[in-house]
Amino acid sequence: MCAPSWRSFALVCVVVAGCATAPVGRKDLLEFLDDGATRREDVQLKLGEPTAQYDGLRVLAYRLVKDDAGYVIVGQRNNWYGVQYNLMLVFDGDGVLRRHSLVEIRSP
Repeated sequence: MCAPSWRSFALVCVVVAGCATAPVGRKDLLEFLDDGATRREDVQLKLGEPTAQYDGLRVLAYRLVKDDAGYVIVGQRNNWYGVQYNLMLVFDGDGVLRRHSLVEIRSP
């Protein structure tokens, strides 16, 4: 009796996985970043959880890839293969963006 339900579950998983699509980039993804004006909360609302944070929440890092349509946030994962950029954001003590930099990297 378990075999048919297991096979059904496996079939559903295959169908769902086949429907998954890669995220499409956005040219305007980073346009909202304005040194001296953008707040940390706004960054996290628009970009999600950072890949890494340093010095408490003073420095946030995001990993990105770029396709023909624009940038895509990679998000938290163990495999960084294909990552093309690190977005580094430095905030002051009040949570206001002081400077940001998009650094091109080479994936392993």
